[in-house]
Amino acid sequence: MSPIEGVAIRQLDGRDDGALGRLMERAYAGTIDEDLGDSSDGAVEIAGWRESGAVGTASFVAVSNGRVPVAASLVSVRAGAEHWIAYVITDPAWKRRGLGRAVVTASLGVLADVAVFAGITDGNAASERLFTGLGFVRVGPA
Repeated sequence: MSPIEGVAIRQLDGRDDGALGRLMERAYAGTIDEDLGDSSDGAVEIAGWRESGAVGTASFVAVSNGRVPVAASLVSVRAGAEHWIAYVITDPAWKRRGLGRAVVTASLGVLADVAVFAGITDGNAASERLFTGLGFVRVGPA
């Protein structure tokens, strides 16, 4: 269920990838995470996520007007079958409305029977608040 009227939360669809790349570029522009790994190209980052353990069944998007992704929770599985919230991205125009929490909660609902981890860039206060509020506990350097 979405916290905003006119926005739906749904499972990720492979046809979302182009829009997700553009969303990622907008979401990370001017933030501590702007570098997007080795590339500043969101499409490259999404393709890399797809190639390295993407779990589409546990990844969700918030879409406005029935089609435009405005937030997403992208899950991956890594060595040892560890599930990670690899990305949480929200369009800057849609921030602070509960959409990040909504998509991550949807992902966690699918992953209820497994341990789930999240990597957060030091200094990303918004992600720290989101994950702490959802019950995550820091296990790495502060």
